[in-house]
Amino acid sequence: MTREKLLLLDFDGTLCLGDAPVLFYADRVDALLAERGHTGGSAGSSVHEVITRAFAENSLLVPEIAYDDAGAPLTVGGEATHDDAKAHPVSWPLQDGYQLVQLLARQAGLSDVDSGCAFRAARQDLLAHGLQNTDVHAPAGAQELLAEARRRAVVVLVTNSPADAFAPWLQALGLSDAFDLVINDARKPLGMPAALERARAAGGDAGGAAGENGAAAAHLIPPDQVLSVGDIWANDLEHVHDLGGRTVLIDRFGTGLGAPDHRVRDFAALPEVLDAWTHSPATV
Repeated sequence: MTREKLLLLDFDGTLCLGDAPVLFYADRVDALLAERGHTGGSAGSSVHEVITRAFAENSLLVPEIAYDDAGAPLTVGGEATHDDAKAHPVSWPLQDGYQLVQLLARQAGLSDVDSGCAFRAARQDLLAHGLQNTDVHAPAGAQELLAEARRRAVVVLVTNSPADAFAPWLQALGLSDAFDLVINDARKPLGMPAALERARAAGGDAGGAAGENGAAAAHLIPPDQVLSVGDIWANDLEHVHDLGGRTVLIDRFGTGLGAPDHRVRDFAALPEVLDAWTHSPATV
């Protein structure tokens, strides 16, 4: 059976929950700030302390953010300093803890290159610490939900997380076999068009297998048969929306950004949306 629908899923903040990844990132930024002798930006608090308080209050609008005279946060909207940084823009309002860490790092004097290095080092720190010893977890019922979705749709994970040592993350979440395709290093949002094209080509027979000649199936799933789920509008959803696809924004912090077809607070609201979409002849 050919599956005519495509479900795209983000990783961090969508399928990978828990505050530890952001806090480990904050720790690396704090260490780099100390190493460089930077003291500005956090009003005497470490980035880790600021992030911990933000999560406890479920708000990213922390008092440590510095603003200009017009009320705009300093450094937001500035040009990225290298190609990789351009794939991880700090938007305003902030949409997740990673963006808050990067904003605080910028305002304290670090470059986006520095933040990128801190992020990658933090991922290695988490693996060395043991993901099982952190609060990293998948949403309740995610494994079963994705297995059911794959009966009618091609399911693809699209993440900016590096491919190196990514398998342990999926294993820790119980999602090693949950996807038809995993696209790492996607460089969203700039890389989202290329990632979507690759994901659309992952269609074909129900098993997602190559043809007899070993070539991948040529069938491209139409853009209007795509449903994208994520927690960052610009990164995960905007391009799909522009092409006529459907979108679900997991808006944990109530930013109100974007124009998703469905805006939900958490993953728990997703089963009803997915059930209606996968069982309809056209997207809902």
